[in-house]
Amino acid sequence: MVTTRFIRNDTAIRVSKWLNNEVENYISDRKNKVEFPSKRNFVDTAVMQLLEKRGIKLNGGNKNGRNRKSKRAI
Repeated sequence: MVTTRFIRNDTAIRVSKWLNNEVENYISDRKNKVEFPSKRNFVDTAVMQLLEKRGIKLNGGNKNGRNRKSKRAI
């Protein structure tokens, strides 16, 4: 069993196999690999561009990786 004190603040999402393969093929090109070193980097960039295009202001989050404090409704 492996234990760690590091807590990840990111969220995993599932994508379809064909989209995963298409992204992998796109970023495997040498000139695209420099701009997008990983599939995660590519997806993060694409989603941020889409949200900004739709007028959603992204503030980049704070040191904990969260954009704002949230309180769960009970």
